[in-house]
Amino acid sequence: MTDNEYSENEMFFAEEVIPRMRSHQFKPHFRMDPETFDDLLSKLHEVYIPKVKGHPEICFEKSALLTVWYLANIESFRGIALRFDVSKSTAWNAIYRICKALLDVNRIHNIIAWPSANRAAHISDHFYRRYGFPGIIGSIDGTHIKITAPKDSHVSYINRKGYHSVLLQGVCDHNKLFIDVYAGEAGSIHDYTLFLRSDLSRRPDENFYNDTHLIGDLAYKLTTKLMVGFKNFGLLTDRQKVFNKVLAKARAVIENAFALLKGRFRRLKFIETIRPDLLCLLIMSACILHNLCILHRDSAEDIVRIEEQVAMERLLQPNNLLDVFPLDENNRAQIKRNNIMNGLRQERIN
Repeated sequence: MTDNEYSENEMFFAEEVIPRMRSHQFKPHFRMDPETFDDLLSKLHEVYIPKVKGHPEICFEKSALLTVWYLANIESFRGIALRFDVSKSTAWNAIYRICKALLDVNRIHNIIAWPSANRAAHISDHFYRRYGFPGIIGSIDGTHIKITAPKDSHVSYINRKGYHSVLLQGVCDHNKLFIDVYAGEAGSIHDYTLFLRSDLSRRPDENFYNDTHLIGDLAYKLTTKLMVGFKNFGLLTDRQKVFNKVLAKARAVIENAFALLKGRFRRLKFIETIRPDLLCLLIMSACILHNLCILHRDSAEDIVRIEEQVAMERLLQPNNLLDVFPLDENNRAQIKRNNIMNGLRQERIN
């Protein structure tokens, strides 16, 4: 079968055309290897419960294919329904049920999971060997997912760039694997407000083994659990400049993770639905599939163009954050940051 033959007869696309696709034909459209998809099917089978009432649903495998196709492509929903020979309502129902099942798969298999003590030590070691910055178990940032204007409170979804969006907060390890995600807040809020609303901000110190920490940009508040750079008012010392440079290089992994996520699952570039509950479910599902692909060493570099250079630091945010941490916590965080700064090799400034 040639690369273009599969588009000639869409009536039996899932039943006859996709099974004849070779790997090099399957991956560009589903954004994962057939072997990764087979493992996904196996995991979904463990948790998927067929409907027993209402209209009959399409077969399980076709539902999974339709869902991955939807997340991987920017084809119109009408076009997807036609391609898979189902009504739009049937297609939405299939996507909803598969995405709900994905949450159960994640719960059982810990595809997105906070690292154990041993795993945290492994992550920290990789960050240190690569960047010379000690104690990192994850890089945190937020990204906007463009959406259709919601019916209710649509103004609150307009972000600072002027379009409607919801926010995705992600924390990833050295390998772009998400260890924590939080999605669905309105796009108008600040990254740090997003952080405070997430469960991540309430994780106990015991989850940060051996005085480890996350790293973030200047949108976040410095704490002992979250290292950020020194604000540059033109008076930084050489050591502070080295610290900022090394932290920015290490932090860039989360920017690359988001680029990979949106490049592989292109639906996240624009989600055309007005249901907030579906928005969060779709974003979380894409993050789970992102991790599954990485765990399978399912490379996307051949199908996704990731920017080689990411912004080392965002533009300085207005200093309008509330002091929600007590003074002694702030002092401990500053002492910790200074100790890390003093331990960095000065040649890293070059």
